[in-house]
Amino acid sequence: MAITINSRIVRLALGCIQPADASAVKAFLMKAFKYDANLISENSVQDIFDQWSADGEVACVHKKSKLYTLTRHGDSLLNREERRLRDRTRLFLLKELRSAKLNLPEAGEPEKADASSAVIVDHPLQESERPTGAGRPPRVARRTARACWPLLAKQLFVGSSSRASGPFFRFLSFPTIKACAQANGSAEIPQDGIGLGEISLAIGISPQLIGLLIHRPERHYRTFEIPKANGKVRAIQSPRTMMKVVQYFLLDYLLYNLPVHVSATAYSRGCTVKANAIPHVGKRYVANIDVEDFFPSIKSPLVHRALVMGGLEDKTAYLIARITSYQGGLPQGAPTSAHLSNVVLYPFDKAISDYCKAVGVSYTRYADDITFSGSDKDAVCNAVEKSKSLLAKLKLKVNKDKTRVFGPSSRQVVTGVVVNEWAQPSREKRRKLRAELHQAKINPEQYATRADELRGMSAYMLSFASEERAVGGLSRGYVESSLAKLTEYINEMKAKGAAIAPPSEP
Repeated sequence: MAITINSRIVRLALGCIQPADASAVKAFLMKAFKYDANLISENSVQDIFDQWSADGEVACVHKKSKLYTLTRHGDSLLNREERRLRDRTRLFLLKELRSAKLNLPEAGEPEKADASSAVIVDHPLQESERPTGAGRPPRVARRTARACWPLLAKQLFVGSSSRASGPFFRFLSFPTIKACAQANGSAEIPQDGIGLGEISLAIGISPQLIGLLIHRPERHYRTFEIPKANGKVRAIQSPRTMMKVVQYFLLDYLLYNLPVHVSATAYSRGCTVKANAIPHVGKRYVANIDVEDFFPSIKSPLVHRALVMGGLEDKTAYLIARITSYQGGLPQGAPTSAHLSNVVLYPFDKAISDYCKAVGVSYTRYADDITFSGSDKDAVCNAVEKSKSLLAKLKLKVNKDKTRVFGPSSRQVVTGVVVNEWAQPSREKRRKLRAELHQAKINPEQYATRADELRGMSAYMLSFASEERAVGGLSRGYVESSLAKLTEYINEMKAKGAAIAPPSEP
């Protein structure tokens, strides 16, 4: 016998997992309150949705699948305690969704294409079409497609059901930005751009919470220091969960297609220190300069101006600049800072790239590391001075201690990669890895806890190798045999049920 469901509980459940249908809300209530499946009628939940839809409390965002999302009116009917509970639950679920850590139902296998938190989709796809692509957390390649997060309710409850191949939405809880604006009470997208109301509605949280993120950001960051190679420390401002999820939403849904110059070789898919170094291989002169306090020096007004130049409306740009800044600059540790730094420096990259092309100098920028190379020393040095002048207009200062010009008789280094004859890591790094692999092969028990670290270092080193040339004596066969010995030891210990512990100090 079905029980009468409190409509306030249904509204809270929908707010936590929207967009969702009646079956997903039923499943959420069963999980949250340990109800027996026979006690909740899916039809009664659907009847509530139908009434709310007529009253303007929810919007049917996908008619075929009967998916519903709260409108601004419906969201306002949550009381203070319900909003706080919904906001916290929603943001922590979205965090796990985006990082591909949501646990799918025990019964049944998830669809292979939906095992991750997001997929890359192309612009032509429509609301009813299914995106394709390998499952992965969203890392959008520059100037290509947008990352859409899958339906939260689907990832939680659908599993291997035939309904798992449902729609994706272009604005998280809504199929379009226009639909979100309409749910917020506007007939069309506001001419001055979407604001706090639309963004909070799309994420599915209270606008009051985003207001707190803006006006009291210090409560939503964890600050700490890490050592730098020169003996100094670097201050890190890492956003906490609520701030981080909002910033991820902005990155994936609003910032993904802002222009980034091809000379900026950091923070985009396929961009590596090797790709940054290759344009400078075999050049007679190589010059490096470094920007001081890179992220904190990129101030909020610079970000706002760059976003407007990139095509965002003024109100939207201003809101994004506020949410993504900390103490007036970009926080070192926020997921949005890297992409925004490339967006802000797009005019600089374009201007200095055009100048270098005209004078026969190669130019790349890897975050705050700027490199020039060419056969004419004067041309390279002039490019350095030109870049200092352009950076000064952005109120960015060059670190004089890290400004270097390498001649043909010196070791030329670009972002840690030696480029005199071909691109390869420094001799010190090669020798250190070779020694550690040798010891790991002889004494695997000493390196068992560092197996992943050694694999990562080896993969990085081998990325510079080719079939004709090893990297400093580190052939692929030697590396693979050393790691195989280490893996064999780890598997033996696991088979015995023995714990792998770091060696004790003498």
